[in-house]
Amino acid sequence: MEQSYSSKKGIGAGAIAGIIAGIVMLVPMMIMMSMINLPSDLFPILVGMTMGQTQEDAAMTGIMIHFIPSIMIGVIFGATINVSQLSLKDFKKGISLGMAAGIISFAVIFLPMMMNVLPPTMLQLMQMMNPGAPQDMIMQQLQSMQPMLLIGSLVSHIIYGIVLGSITYVIVRKSQKTIKTSLE
Repeated sequence: MEQSYSSKKGIGAGAIAGIIAGIVMLVPMMIMMSMINLPSDLFPILVGMTMGQTQEDAAMTGIMIHFIPSIMIGVIFGATINVSQLSLKDFKKGISLGMAAGIISFAVIFLPMMMNVLPPTMLQLMQMMNPGAPQDMIMQQLQSMQPMLLIGSLVSHIIYGIVLGSITYVIVRKSQKTIKTSLE
């Protein structure tokens, strides 16, 4: 199948897929948090608190902020698949390129945030959840959770990428069929 979609179609498909993938990605993140006995909405709360929101108001802000990179990654993905070597020729290529995008976003966006931006807020939130606990005990808890948080986040980003690549492929393929049908 040759590329017969415009860069505008690819970017639009990527943006739509980015939104959907961002929604889907929240589910494994929430499950992971519950598995380690943390509030399921911990990640959006942390992001919102990092942006200056109170704990009570942080979740919605965090979710909204989550969609900014989700859409941006989708747009970049949609623009990238217009390069002939990266054109989505089949569903499998959409999934593999999407997974690559998910892993890259994990490495470029999430890891720096997890290592540099979130720790002070995580410490503050854990102290609020356990007011009598000594700080060194809370630090040990955070350190013991970090491998699970990193693995769970990597899995969430891979799922994001699979959904991104799949949906972008479907939208682009549908536009190709529409173009072929209108030309016939």
